[in-house]
Amino acid sequence: MASELDWQRRVAAIERRVAKLESGLQEIDHVVDPQGWIGEAFETLENHFDSRMDVLESKLDTMLQHLTGYKD
Repeated sequence: MASELDWQRRVAAIERRVAKLESGLQEIDHVVDPQGWIGEAFETLENHFDSRMDVLESKLDTMLQHLTGYKD
């Protein structure tokens, strides 16, 4: 009876350790996952950069048109 109880305790301890490892792995996946907050930050940065480039290109086009007198 005692060995059966010891065996059940060991199995329960191993199950707790496995559950803890699974939880830690999920936490790491959420941090490293490119679709998570890091991916969102890069996407926001890329969108901001693209919009700023569009404004800059528009201004450069206007300046070139003014200097050269050439329009599309």
